[in-house]
Amino acid sequence: MTGIVDAIDLVSPTRCLKPRHRMMDGNGVHEFPSQTAISAAEGGSLLSTNIGQPGRHIVARLLKLIAGRGGNAAGVLRTNGFDEPLERFLVSTLPELDIADLQKLSSRASVELSDMQAAAAGRPPFRGGDWRLLFYCLVGSRTLREAIMRTEELLLAIDGRMGSMTLKRSGGKAVLSYTGARSGDEEMDLIVTLHGQLMFHSIFSWLIGKPLEGMVALDFPESAVRYLDVELLPFNLLLGADQLEMRFAASMLDQPVIRTMSDCEALPTLNFLFGLRVGEDPLEIVRRSRHFMALALRDRRKLPSLEELARHLAMAPMTLRRRLHSAGTSFRAIRDELRHEMAIDMLTNSRMSIEDIAERLDLCDSDALRRAFRGWTGMAPTEFRRRLAQAKTG
Repeated sequence: MTGIVDAIDLVSPTRCLKPRHRMMDGNGVHEFPSQTAISAAEGGSLLSTNIGQPGRHIVARLLKLIAGRGGNAAGVLRTNGFDEPLERFLVSTLPELDIADLQKLSSRASVELSDMQAAAAGRPPFRGGDWRLLFYCLVGSRTLREAIMRTEELLLAIDGRMGSMTLKRSGGKAVLSYTGARSGDEEMDLIVTLHGQLMFHSIFSWLIGKPLEGMVALDFPESAVRYLDVELLPFNLLLGADQLEMRFAASMLDQPVIRTMSDCEALPTLNFLFGLRVGEDPLEIVRRSRHFMALALRDRRKLPSLEELARHLAMAPMTLRRRLHSAGTSFRAIRDELRHEMAIDMLTNSRMSIEDIAERLDLCDSDALRRAFRGWTGMAPTEFRRRLAQAKTG
């Protein structure tokens, strides 16, 4: 499998285990230290205290590799609004970037490196339409097994732009074998291949709301360990394998797909290299919570409970409370903000009655709306409409 594209963030499970990274070479197994496992029961969660630092490292590595292979690293920077020499950017600007800028830069740099590898390997580049088609196929699947089978079929249909994939079982393990064109540039091939494995691992984990974990075996020589840094990967890593494979528990194949097209539409344009390493950004949790709650009000005229929202986000309710609190908000505050914004919109842009607006906002009656609206604005809904009409005519 080859190709790096924009992808999604992996939803952190209730218990977040960062495996010890193992690299096999002729001298045995190299183990990179793992971070401590943190669970909700222990009073912890994978918070964003170090958000951005792994991202800065990844962006720097990608940009240097692009520049070193004659690629347009300066163009990647300019596309994201940074018009300065690469050396100055790496020293002065990169350390100050926030997670949003890092995500955009990492995404564009990943695409640039993938396109360079594709050209060198003589394969067609991956296209944005391929990416959208993949998600249309995946979210309609019932189980992870069906999602993987659909991915196999799609990879065949797009003429090898992402290589090919084959699923088989070996004992209690599911084994995903990949093939893809190589350019002969070992470092570039390794980075593109590893990032591609991260992409599929994160997508499949996101689809079922659980981490696949497991192992990725790379068919690169043991000497390629020199290209790898101590990174936080969601799986163990093996070099010197005969075949490029992803291996995980076969029982995961029967996990139901819990994502829908609405979930896809709610996703930001994130590079998969992020969420996998830094966990869930609390501000991103707030955004996704608001989107899901707004859709529920629009489509069902009913707000989800905290438990329903947590289930949608694939985390424990207590973990969700902590994430929202760390972002300076709460479930109740988001609920009230949405009702406030939607009430203003309906009072301004429709002729709906106060009773109908209260129903649309999942309030028990019009009196509840009047009390809430007075708390938000200091006036009754009818007074708000009257003043708005006066302002338009005056």
